[in-house]
Amino acid sequence: MFLQGQKVGKYEVLRPLGSGGFGSVFLAKDTWLNIKVAIKVPHKQSLELFKLLKEPRLQAALNHPNIVRMLSAEKENKIFFMVMEYIKGKTLEKILEKIKILDIEKAIDYITQISYGVDHAHKNKIIHRDLRPSNILISEDGTAKITDFGTSAWLNNVPYASTRIGSPPYMAPEQFMGKASFNSDIYSIGCMFYELIIGNPPILDPDPFKIMEKAQDGKIKPPRVENSKIPKEINEIIMKCLAARPEERYQKASEIIRHLSTFKGKDSKKSEIDDIMGRIKARERTATNLCWNCRRPLPYKAITCPYCGEIAPKK
Repeated sequence: MFLQGQKVGKYEVLRPLGSGGFGSVFLAKDTWLNIKVAIKVPHKQSLELFKLLKEPRLQAALNHPNIVRMLSAEKENKIFFMVMEYIKGKTLEKILEKIKILDIEKAIDYITQISYGVDHAHKNKIIHRDLRPSNILISEDGTAKITDFGTSAWLNNVPYASTRIGSPPYMAPEQFMGKASFNSDIYSIGCMFYELIIGNPPILDPDPFKIMEKAQDGKIKPPRVENSKIPKEINEIIMKCLAARPEERYQKASEIIRHLSTFKGKDSKKSEIDDIMGRIKARERTATNLCWNCRRPLPYKAITCPYCGEIAPKK
């Protein structure tokens, strides 16, 4: 859709970042603010504008450290695209391809962060419907960020989203039937948690109908059966997420956070603030200076703040 070096409005396309079933993503430079951004171009450009705006509007309604920020939705030369914050790092899928299995502590850290993001989305009546490792970005400082809200939906005054959509290995039983609810995202979190510590999703089969049947029957081998070294408490948390019946799962992502915090011996009320502040302080320790306006750490030799756009005063 876009070529390297191409100018699209105020954006200069630097290189492609990847392509999925719904769109292609490019790294670009905002030439006005002098910052890098990610540009997503939907494949279906023929859709009506209000349909193309669904994803950016959903994502723009969310403001959380564990969710990729939507910056803008634009149209240039009849091409519609979305502009998002650029996260320097890798997807959780790429990390798993390299190291296969994470240690328990790292897995808990990522799942806790993902749960914070999911909890924020659910509080805003938004269901993701496609939570999987390829849709989780891990920044260089270890922050997990949920992205790709192309399959998301608002559940405002309705019990579930009726469209049957998602990635089969991470779909809840009811999701196959077109009845995805907030609890369906909880199931997907359980699938990812299982994969992080075992090396594959709980139900892996090339036939999506077999995945559906096994999920509906609750035929999931507990992670402790696969690896006896996995703590009993972690096994119980994962299996509760993966309950076949939605009412038997955690009803809120915050419950997952609380149980993981209890396992780690942390104060769940302070854990989110502590985690976020810890990362900010870590970035500050490695930064050469801070922006005079927003006090965030500036990249080395930066003239313009990538966060607030202020120009550093001359020394």
